[in-house]
Amino acid sequence: MINPWLQFLMCALIIVLAGGRLTRTAAVVAKNTGIGTAWIGALMLPLATSLPELVTTLRAVAIDSPDLALGNIFGSCLYNLTLLALIDLLEGQGPLTARVSRGHIIMASMSIMTVSFATVAMIGVLDLSIGRIGFETVIIALIYIFGSRLLYRYEQKQVPIELDKVKSRSSKSGQSTVSALVQFMLAAAFIVAAGVLLTDASDQIAISTGLGHTFVGSIFLAISTSLPETVTTITAVRIGLLDMAVANVFGANFMNLFIVFIADLFYRKGPLLYAVSENNLLSAILVILLTTFVIFGLTYRSERKIARIGFDALLVLLGYLVAVYMLFTLGGN
Repeated sequence: MINPWLQFLMCALIIVLAGGRLTRTAAVVAKNTGIGTAWIGALMLPLATSLPELVTTLRAVAIDSPDLALGNIFGSCLYNLTLLALIDLLEGQGPLTARVSRGHIIMASMSIMTVSFATVAMIGVLDLSIGRIGFETVIIALIYIFGSRLLYRYEQKQVPIELDKVKSRSSKSGQSTVSALVQFMLAAAFIVAAGVLLTDASDQIAISTGLGHTFVGSIFLAISTSLPETVTTITAVRIGLLDMAVANVFGANFMNLFIVFIADLFYRKGPLLYAVSENNLLSAILVILLTTFVIFGLTYRSERKIARIGFDALLVLLGYLVAVYMLFTLGGN
C-alpha cells in the first residue's frame, strides 16, 4: 500500500500540472466568444478549479467525515483569499484592489452571504431542514444561482477592458474554441481523479498524526485542492489578466459554498452543517472577516503599500496565519 504522504504529494502535483492548462484555455474561450475575462474568471474557471474541492468533499461525505469535508471548503476559501496577497507580491506595482474593477465587490458580497448562512446553520439558530437537507444550504444554492445571473448581467453592461490583452496573447496560437474546451475538460478529468486519491490520503494522515480532520481538511487538504486556483491565478497575472485573476479567487470561494449544498444532498445522516464540530465556526468567521478586508480595499482604492503589498492584502495574509495557528491549537476534531 502506497504511503499516504507520497500519495498526497503525487496527487497534488497532478492537480498543479492540470491546473496550469485551465487558465490559457479559458483565455482562448474569452477571446473567441467575447464574453469577458471577469465573467470567465468568476464562473467558468471555478467550475474546473473547484473540482478538487467538489470531489474531495463528496469523498469525505462518503466516508462519513463531515469535519474533513467542511474543513476543506472553508480552508480553501481562506487560502484562496491569501492568493490576492500573492498577486500583490508578484506584481509589485501597488495595491491590487486599486487597479481592478469594482465589480468584484458583487461576487465578494455574495460569498459573505453564503458563508453567513453556513455559519447560522452550524450555530443551530434555525435548526430547520427540508428532508435530509438543511434549510440554510438551500438558501446558499439559491444565492449562488441568483448571484451567477447577476454577475453575467453586470458583465454584459461593461466594456471588456482586458479583452484586447486576451486577443493579443492568444491569437498567436490560433486555437479554436472547441479545441480549447476539449483541453479544458481533459485537464478537469485529471483533477477529478487526483482529488479522490487526495482525500483518502488526507483521511489517513489525519488519523495517523492525530492532528484531526478539521485541521487537516482546513490546511493540508484545502491548500492542495486549491492548487488549481493558485496556478490559474498566477498564470492570469503573468499574462496581464488581473481582473480574471481576482475574479477566479472570489468565484472559487462562491463555488465552494455551493459545493456545501451538493455535499448536503449526498450526506445520509441529516443536514451536513448540523453534524460538524464547532471548530469550523472559526474558519467561517475568518472567511467573512478576510473577505470584508478585500471589499474595503476595492471600495477605498488606496494607492499606499506596505512591504510591496496593499494594506488590505497584508491584513488578509496575517489573518490566514492567525487562522492556521488557531486551528492547530484547537486540533483533534
